[in-house]
Amino acid sequence: MLRIISFEGIDGSGKTTVSKLVYEKIRNVSKRIILTKEPYTEEISSLIEKAGWKDPVTLTLLFAADRAYHLQYLSTQNPDLVIMDRYIYSSVAYQSALGLDENWIELVNSKFPKPFLTILLDLSPEIAIRRIQKNDKFNFQEKLDSLKLVRERYLEIAKKEKNIVIINAEEPLDKVVNKVYSVIYSYLSDL
Repeated sequence: MLRIISFEGIDGSGKTTVSKLVYEKIRNVSKRIILTKEPYTEEISSLIEKAGWKDPVTLTLLFAADRAYHLQYLSTQNPDLVIMDRYIYSSVAYQSALGLDENWIELVNSKFPKPFLTILLDLSPEIAIRRIQKNDKFNFQEKLDSLKLVRERYLEIAKKEKNIVIINAEEPLDKVVNKVYSVIYSYLSDL
C-alpha cells in the first residue's frame, strides 16, 4: 500500500515550490521517497489541454485515467513515501467547482488510495492571482471567481476529511516550508 502525502490548494498557492523544498528536507530521513505531480503522463496532459478543460466529465475521467496509470507505476517502485503535487482532492475541488456532482467525482476516484496526510496550502484568491499573473495571461475576473469557488470547495473538503492540515500559504516561504515539514515529520515518526 502506497503511503501518500498530497499537496493541495488553488493555483498559485505554492504547491509545487513547497512540495519540492519539503521533499529535499525529508530525503535526509529516508532515501526511498518519490516526489511526483499530477497530471503524470504527457499523453493525458495533452488531451486535457486540448479537450478537457471545458467539460468537467471528460476532465474527471482523464485525470482518473492518468491517476490509475501513475499509481500503478508508483507501486512498482516500492517507495517508503510518495509526495504528490495534486491528487484526488484536486479533482473533487476543481471539477465540482465546474458544476459536476461531488459524489460522482468521489465515486470515480473511490478505488484509489486516500492520502494518509494532505497538506492544504490556503491563501486568498487575490494573492494567488498576483502570484500567477506573472506567468499567465487570463481573464482576471473569470480566474478570480473560479479560484474563489475552488477555494471554498477545498475548505469544505477539509471540514469533512480527516488528515487534512490547512497551512497558511500567505506567510513567507521559509515559514510555510518549516510548518509543513513539522506537520509531516510528526506523521512520519515510524518512517
